[in-house]
Amino acid sequence: LSCTRCRERKVKCDRTKPCSSCCARGVPKECHFVIAEGSTYEPVLQSYELRKLRAENLRLKERLRAAKQSVDDEQQDVPSPSQPLGDRPGARAKRPVVKQKRFKDNKSESLYFGSPGLASIVNDFASLHVGSHSLSHSMPRGADMYTSQNTPAYPFATMWLAVATPQSDGGIPALLRCLPPKEDLFRYLDAFQHRAQSCSFPHVPDEITTTEIERFLSDVQTNAEMFPDMLALIFAALALGSQNGVYDKCNGKWVEGAMETEQKKFGDIYIAAAMQALRMASFMNRPTLLGIQTLIMMGPYLTNSGRFLDAWTLFGTTIRLAHSIGLHRNPKYLDPAPPLKECGIRQTLWWWMLHMDQQYSMTLGRPLGISGIGDCPPAEPLTTNPVIVRLSEYINQYTVLARQILSSDRLTVTKIDWFTDRLLALWDTVPEMLQFDETWLEKDKQIPEWPLDAMGAVFFAKTQNYLILLNRQRIEPEIDTSDPPKPKAGERGRSLVITSSRSLIDAFLFFYHRVPAALICWTMGQQAFNSCMILLTDALETGSLANVPQVERAYAVFVELEKLGIHKLAGLAVERV
Repeated sequence: LSCTRCRERKVKCDRTKPCSSCCARGVPKECHFVIAEGSTYEPVLQSYELRKLRAENLRLKERLRAAKQSVDDEQQDVPSPSQPLGDRPGARAKRPVVKQKRFKDNKSESLYFGSPGLASIVNDFASLHVGSHSLSHSMPRGADMYTSQNTPAYPFATMWLAVATPQSDGGIPALLRCLPPKEDLFRYLDAFQHRAQSCSFPHVPDEITTTEIERFLSDVQTNAEMFPDMLALIFAALALGSQNGVYDKCNGKWVEGAMETEQKKFGDIYIAAAMQALRMASFMNRPTLLGIQTLIMMGPYLTNSGRFLDAWTLFGTTIRLAHSIGLHRNPKYLDPAPPLKECGIRQTLWWWMLHMDQQYSMTLGRPLGISGIGDCPPAEPLTTNPVIVRLSEYINQYTVLARQILSSDRLTVTKIDWFTDRLLALWDTVPEMLQFDETWLEKDKQIPEWPLDAMGAVFFAKTQNYLILLNRQRIEPEIDTSDPPKPKAGERGRSLVITSSRSLIDAFLFFYHRVPAALICWTMGQQAFNSCMILLTDALETGSLANVPQVERAYAVFVELEKLGIHKLAGLAVERV
């Protein structure tokens, strides 16, 4: 059949709906087909055909990618005549590998911390050469570095009945009694929007804006029973706002005991209420976008509370739930396709999860939780500011590169060089005003406004972390005392590890002097702790004290963090350093 417009104009119709002729004239809505009753003829639906072609295209891409991967693996297994003996597969197989310890009764001994990972790099570095002495007794273990010893076993306080329905006293009514007064509620949400956004969560959900919260509170009992996942999101935002707002609440300074008091009286209550509300929403078998946002918010709260391992475990559940609602897929290919606004939220959340996944893997030395990126593209920045646009592009490319590094299980010297150069070249693409250096510690130095200043320092530190993880694998096992010293194959690796460790401490000191509110993020403190241990081990091995003054400055900050009670894990840093 031809459409009515083409028949009137007596032009050829391609018989799709809308046809190409009507589309070329800019009137696709006027393309109509008159089908007689009982007729077996009908137009070809263009949208249906496009959907079929896209699906076929994706299937072919997956087959091509799988075929290419198998060919690459076969090529890597075949040694070339010019390949050094140490880099051949046969020789590589003889290298010692990091094995998981046998499970014992002690729970800390049964935890696996792999390599590469910040959890094991300090011990790897210290075991290189210490003469007749061993430093292994003084090196912190993974289980000690990421969880405090006096922390309760379960991260979510049990305050409700074991069997609770939404209408029972252990259900929604009990949760609503945990909500703070309206004035405090909006103060916490303001703190979340001001401090937590960009550092702990990628955006401010529309559901916790002032207008939406007012609507929710207008009939809170009914709304909470109908949408317990939104109540969970509110509680999670309150917990992050409570944690990140302590500095501002104390008039722009850290007060001794304020963080611990705030956490016990409010933060832990809100995070437990968020989990209980998720249970009311049956989040395990009926996952929603609101529920997944809630779980993502819980991760930074647990990390900053000294519960890194709990956060890692919870994130694994979040990944499964995200897959179950197709968060990894391009929203345009979903059927039915979500609204345009929701598409942007899904893209932002998925790429934030990809970034968190590599962060957990890099820190703990454990496999990536997300096996593939999927076909969900990164969200377009909702701004024309060139600095924000370039920073967003950098973060997306950094996330992909970091995942490639963590997925490479055969790191030759050539590959280490390639990844190292790629990291440094990628950092050069960051807008110049956001490229952190040691001059940012100077009080007279003009730096970007919050949160760009913190983001610039954070991503600088993350780049240095990967440089350490990559290059510590080729540090020379012995010190050359010959005169003149012979050139070393691992010289570049060792110098990069030391330089990156110094740079990490610079970034940590920058937070202390210029952005003290951001000290709540323990990730930066953890990285500085690792760097201090590496630099001190190097000093013991080489006899050079050049880096010790910088470690002393970082140590003084750890002492203050422990004294003020900002972080439970700061005590371990003080003890070990």
